[in-house]
Amino acid sequence: MIGLGAIVYLSVGGPVGALLFAVGLLTICVFKLDLFTGKIGLVATGDITFVKLLEVWVGNFIGTFIAASIMLGTPRFAALSEAAAAISQVRMANGPVANLLLGIPCGVLMFVAVTGYRDSRNALFVFIPVAAFILCGFNHCVADMMYIHLGAESWTEYRTLIPTTIGNAIGAIGFNYIWNKCKFCRTM
Repeated sequence: MIGLGAIVYLSVGGPVGALLFAVGLLTICVFKLDLFTGKIGLVATGDITFVKLLEVWVGNFIGTFIAASIMLGTPRFAALSEAAAAISQVRMANGPVANLLLGIPCGVLMFVAVTGYRDSRNALFVFIPVAAFILCGFNHCVADMMYIHLGAESWTEYRTLIPTTIGNAIGAIGFNYIWNKCKFCRTM
């Protein structure tokens, strides 16, 4: 679903594309599918295991690969590949520290989106954080998987997923931990 959201974003671009990218996350939330950035924050409360998270990450990698492979056989592939390559090249130029740091706020926003939707069933909790992370240029490890699958010039571009994944984890786990601590403090 994130692969499809990325295709929409790469096709439309700009603020409208950023907003429409959220269709991927909304579908995940509605159908209760697994998304790494939607699950990683649950580590802070012990509601998910690292083995399950690894399974989800690998599943997201395979899912985005399938979405990219489908597009490979279409006339749209060249334009999508060019747009995806530009994003992937920015990730390479950023370096690992910047990719980690740009992953942290995205992790926060994805945790807010998934948890906010789960608790309220309000789609605005999905659309606004997703559009915000894209418009701010934050890194999302699963979206980046799709961009790399579509536009990578070499396998070395996949290494950018490591710091981005760690940054997404820090943001989501950290936000959930602090949020739960604050709720605990408010009850005292």
